[in-house]
Amino acid sequence: MEGKAEQQIGVILGSRPATPVDFYIAVDRDKTVQLDDAVFTRAELNINGKETPVLFYGIVQSVERSYEGLEFDTDMYYLNSVPVEERFIAYVRVTMIEPEYLTPPRPGSPVFLAKGEKFQKTIGAEKMSRKIPAGLSLTTDEKIYIDLDFIDGKKGAHVNISGISGIATKTSYGIFLLHEIMRYSEKEKQPYTGIVFNVKGEDLLFMDEPNKKIYKSELNNQYIEEWRKFSEEVYKEFIEKRQGLTKLKVKFFAPPKKTSNNIVADVNQREITKTSVFGWTAWSFGKLGIIKYAISEDDSENVKALIEDIEEILKILADYTADKMNDRKGIVNPFDSNNKIEKYEDIKKFVENLFSEKPPYIEAIKNRVKDIRDKYSTSTKKACFNRIHRISKIANFIGPEFSGDSGANKIVNLGDLKMENGVINVFHIGSLDEISQRIVVGSILSEIFEQQSREGGGSRKAIIFLDELSKYAPREGHSPIKEILEDIAERGRSLGVILIGAQQSARTVSRKIIMNSAVKIVGRMSSEEIESTEYGFLTRELKMRLLVAQPGRLVINQPGVYTPIMVKFPFPFWATRKEEAYEDKEEKENEIREMLNSTYG
Repeated sequence: MEGKAEQQIGVILGSRPATPVDFYIAVDRDKTVQLDDAVFTRAELNINGKETPVLFYGIVQSVERSYEGLEFDTDMYYLNSVPVEERFIAYVRVTMIEPEYLTPPRPGSPVFLAKGEKFQKTIGAEKMSRKIPAGLSLTTDEKIYIDLDFIDGKKGAHVNISGISGIATKTSYGIFLLHEIMRYSEKEKQPYTGIVFNVKGEDLLFMDEPNKKIYKSELNNQYIEEWRKFSEEVYKEFIEKRQGLTKLKVKFFAPPKKTSNNIVADVNQREITKTSVFGWTAWSFGKLGIIKYAISEDDSENVKALIEDIEEILKILADYTADKMNDRKGIVNPFDSNNKIEKYEDIKKFVENLFSEKPPYIEAIKNRVKDIRDKYSTSTKKACFNRIHRISKIANFIGPEFSGDSGANKIVNLGDLKMENGVINVFHIGSLDEISQRIVVGSILSEIFEQQSREGGGSRKAIIFLDELSKYAPREGHSPIKEILEDIAERGRSLGVILIGAQQSARTVSRKIIMNSAVKIVGRMSSEEIESTEYGFLTRELKMRLLVAQPGRLVINQPGVYTPIMVKFPFPFWATRKEEAYEDKEEKENEIREMLNSTYG
């Protein structure tokens, strides 16, 4: 086995400099070397007066062939009469030196393909005390890992994924990473909880179902075999048993349906009875300052300030209500002692009165109301009221029925959200407009951040997957939701809040989020995007390859591995849309028997 692992492919080239970070290989004429091949070389070096064996490991970054001996391009027509020699050169980036002496290898030293244990040394996996599978090598199908210490906060935190939409990169890979992190933590008996925002259609509402394309496609044998190579454990627990992402408990939440007399989930494809409905009581909407998440980066500073002042008054009224009336469903109405603020229309009417001359009867807010009336111009108040009016699309999200004691166990108050350990919570917001999405995402993020701040990052970790990150934390401007995402990026590690963020373009996302993401993953890119400074860690060769990368091809850049590595990720075994999910259980059982019979006889 060792002899097979050490297949010599050439020697270190002597006509180009070798350094501690890279070298060139003169490839043997009867051998083939590919991009992404892992290689190693040995050299006896004089270290402190003693001959010491040093091993250099690296990844092939580029390969080239040419003829030596040609003077002009037209000499190609006369090869039979011109003495030429074919040259085959490979360029290698060093990933590890063992022991770590920062000195170059010797020219002429033999170079071998790295397989098995030596491959794992090349990609830094042997130094990872905790690791999860990340993909397969494109050339040898060897397993490649991500160091969990640089995701969940032990040494670093957060993952950022970039790539063109629709190339099976961002969402599928991010969801799988979250699931594998939580599965690993379950084995270690560490408490984790997962939060996923489904921002496109109802695609992620079927992640608990197996993907029939894995078994029915003409490529099913290839898909299944790739998963076996990727992880025998994943294969046995999911593929062989035909399960979706169900080793952990998955809960699904959706907004309330607008046209229904009863409160039911606004979903078209997933079963209503299997989906909880989320909303707020007016009290939690006011107490938690949810209204501020209606602010966008484009709003003027005056409008932002006015909405924040309204937020502060609602918080004061919520505290007043809890103290005086012991009520956490509605809020006392300071302009009408006979009626409480319980629904969106009540909040809207409250803002109208706030901008009028009607005097409030609650002493605690009288000065604040006067300041608002004196401080802001009519045009600012009008612009603010238009913003309040624009959130009328979540009118049916607010009401006493979301108090949690209504007897309906499928109704969830986002103001009192309980995150269970070992559960992935999927919040469907794909049917909402942009403002409503911002309000829901901001509310949930702030609640999670507050809970983790109270409980401490050591008690539990919360992993958040959020796609379309540039919508919530754009590069320019300020807003409350952007601030909380930046806060998670900067302080989340200490509080056990981990962000797996995804977007098409990293240059459109807050620099603080990109800079604080320890692990960066890139899929197929456009030529305009790939040249931005956010991808400066990529080599020229990798940038060119990402322009035409196929679905499931990604580049992973992580601390501890000195060069980015391209991997392939197998076709998802869980359903990514309704039409991929199994519905007939009897058919599923019959097909399992047929597959096992054909595979094992």
